[in-house]
Amino acid sequence: MTRPMRLLLLTDTAVLAPGGSERFTRNLVCQLPPDRWAIDVLQLIPEPAPERRVVASLDAPHVRLVHWPVGAIYGPQGLAAFARLCARVAAGGYDVIQSQHEKADLMNALLPRLVGGPVRISSRRDMGFQKTDRLRQAFRRLNGRYDRIVAPSRAILDGLVTDEAAAPERLVEIPNGVDTARFRVPDAATRDAARAREGLSPDAFVVLCVASLSPIKRHEDLIAGFATLHAAQPNARLLLAGDGPLADALAAQATALGLGDAVRFLGVRDDVGGLLSAADVFVLASDSEGMSNAILEAQACGLPVVATRVGGNPQLVAEGAEGFLVPARDPAGLARALAACGDPAWRQSAGRRARARIEREHSIPAMAARYDELYRSLLEAPAVLEGALRD
Repeated sequence: MTRPMRLLLLTDTAVLAPGGSERFTRNLVCQLPPDRWAIDVLQLIPEPAPERRVVASLDAPHVRLVHWPVGAIYGPQGLAAFARLCARVAAGGYDVIQSQHEKADLMNALLPRLVGGPVRISSRRDMGFQKTDRLRQAFRRLNGRYDRIVAPSRAILDGLVTDEAAAPERLVEIPNGVDTARFRVPDAATRDAARAREGLSPDAFVVLCVASLSPIKRHEDLIAGFATLHAAQPNARLLLAGDGPLADALAAQATALGLGDAVRFLGVRDDVGGLLSAADVFVLASDSEGMSNAILEAQACGLPVVATRVGGNPQLVAEGAEGFLVPARDPAGLARALAACGDPAWRQSAGRRARARIEREHSIPAMAARYDELYRSLLEAPAVLEGALRD
């Protein structure tokens, strides 16, 4: 094609706000070659207030951000937005439509299929923990309307085959990428400065979690496990970066456990790299993860990781070599795993191994190149698309 190809990316979330899928979207659209792609990002949510953004804007002139709040997908606002979307796609000349999250995926699947119309891709970013049985049943009928379904981990794709009857031949695994220039192993001076900014003593054992304070992330298990660790290691400190509906309840839990300033609630931060430089260990206690960008960023900074054995986490954390995996909802297991990270020499070697794997397997340019290759291969394969039209 002589003109730039046009990509419409539909998402339920605001891409300038915090969150893993938001970070994935920013990384992808900014890295796709501007000479080959013109991109519209249609967000089915209101524009976030400036204080709720982790970046002010995208430095990507080939990307246009649009907000269409829809509310309930089957409500008047959602139906009106779908009608608008149909008209936009009919007139927009898009080559590829890619969606992520439930509302966007439903709209993408239900768009009329026309001969010569755009390629349609669903990007599944998590294990589907928000889907009801009714919604899973709907996607069993609709998944065949996508030309491909892409996910960052094998666990997500396996779940789609089992739970949503997705056709294995239409599934593609493309792991997430991380900015290895921004997230890097700190030298001693950088580490000391990062700790000083956070008011941390040089001998503190610093555990960091970067995640929304929402039920799926299970901070209550982490705080309970940390209380056990802190009783044995009074120099341990837990930093919680993120905000969410459980903020007050979690603060009350930490107070009730007598943890005082050993647990610090940092709110949303736009300097996660600096926090990672101050930490000794990264931890994630989630009930569900697709492929955690937060883990990838921690490993890029040379940190060992303690995480729950869910979703894509086992694909990222080599047990004993790069960190430890524990069952979900196991505070005692979290405490034991964090205590096992106490040896500084082991932490350093584990961090080196993790960083080396990130450089090999999880660069943003490599991720974007695989998406670019996928888009172009589908656009050049009319036989595949004609088969999709019959579904």
